[in-house]
Amino acid sequence: MNQIKQSLPSRVKDGVMLHAYLWPFKKIEENLERIANAGYNSIQVSPVTKTKATGLWAFLYQPCSFHIGNEQLGSYEDFVSLCESAEKYGIRIIVDAVFNHVADNGNLNEWHDSIDEELKNKSLYNNLDSITDYQNREQVVSYSMGTLPNFKTSNKKVQEIHLNFLNECVQAGAGGFRFDAAKHLPTNIGEDEGKPWASDYWDVILNNLQNKDNLYLFGEAIPDARDNTEAYRTYYDITAHGYGRIIRDAVTSKNLSNIIPITHGRTVLEPKESLAYLENHDDYEYSESKHLSPVQIKQGYSILTARAELTPRFLIRPEENLWYDDDIRAINLFHNNMIGEIENISFPRKETIVIERGNKGLVIVNAGNDYYLDMNTSLSDGTYTNKGTNDGKFTVLNGTLQGNIPSNSVVILYK
Repeated sequence: MNQIKQSLPSRVKDGVMLHAYLWPFKKIEENLERIANAGYNSIQVSPVTKTKATGLWAFLYQPCSFHIGNEQLGSYEDFVSLCESAEKYGIRIIVDAVFNHVADNGNLNEWHDSIDEELKNKSLYNNLDSITDYQNREQVVSYSMGTLPNFKTSNKKVQEIHLNFLNECVQAGAGGFRFDAAKHLPTNIGEDEGKPWASDYWDVILNNLQNKDNLYLFGEAIPDARDNTEAYRTYYDITAHGYGRIIRDAVTSKNLSNIIPITHGRTVLEPKESLAYLENHDDYEYSESKHLSPVQIKQGYSILTARAELTPRFLIRPEENLWYDDDIRAINLFHNNMIGEIENISFPRKETIVIERGNKGLVIVNAGNDYYLDMNTSLSDGTYTNKGTNDGKFTVLNGTLQGNIPSNSVVILYK
């Protein structure tokens, strides 16, 4: 176990995250050794708070309390046990925190009766209409998503409830947080500065978060005209949601050119401030990514994971086990071995991308037919064998890399 722990990056940001979507805490704990061996150093769990019902994934994103434990994932004690066991493998548990709203009863701004008593107070909510215009910043941060009662984040009691939940998670062993629907929680800077809806919410939350310097934090700010990304990127890493779509389109169209910029709406994110994924649970559940085949998932995920400074996350689709496939494990290990190495990206042709990491290794993703590669490289001279499942040997002589790349494949080379 210690050897496995030592092989994983110590910082969440430097490693690879596994999104154990809908997995109960006990199931995750039972698979920790396999997860660590597959190269993941963090695991994002689904929302841990009480739900109004089970059976529908979306119920997990409608909190009924701000304490750990629900019927679908497990109890507080189960969560603590998971965190303690994960730490032994060098894995940190990331909590998906949903702070924009509480569960509804189907009517606009009416809470579900199963929410905790402390949440049954109209003064905690904005009590306005549903969002109809996502390019209207006031609606984005003050109106309700659908019929869900929307928190008034300037309310000190709301801030106290949310902060206490985060610190409860930290005390239980959590290693970081994903902030769901972050762009709907107002700031007092950027597009919100001086506006009636401006709030000190994020300053209060982040300035009083226990063990903050040792936590990995990132926020979901789906790009739009009024996403205020420039403000959120000063608080934590940003989910590069738009970039995932760009990579999906690239592998399905077999055109991998022009995919270097991490485009996020009107913004281009730096790799070091980005949490990237090929698909997240929303993409999957709303059929934005279900069309991807296992081969395409490997290709797209490998592009993300081969890049420098990006923090990649892999979604476990329900009833699928691609997360520990040999090729996925190989690209995870490549990522972990290349920390600190600069990237150089080239395109021998539109179907093929080469991501070099210093002179230490490189990854080739080929979405087209067989291709004989003959290119300049920084790799040291020698013979290299693909670390993935596709057979292939490559030679480097006097700065020239040569070898045959199989069709629809990922090639991972390093010594």
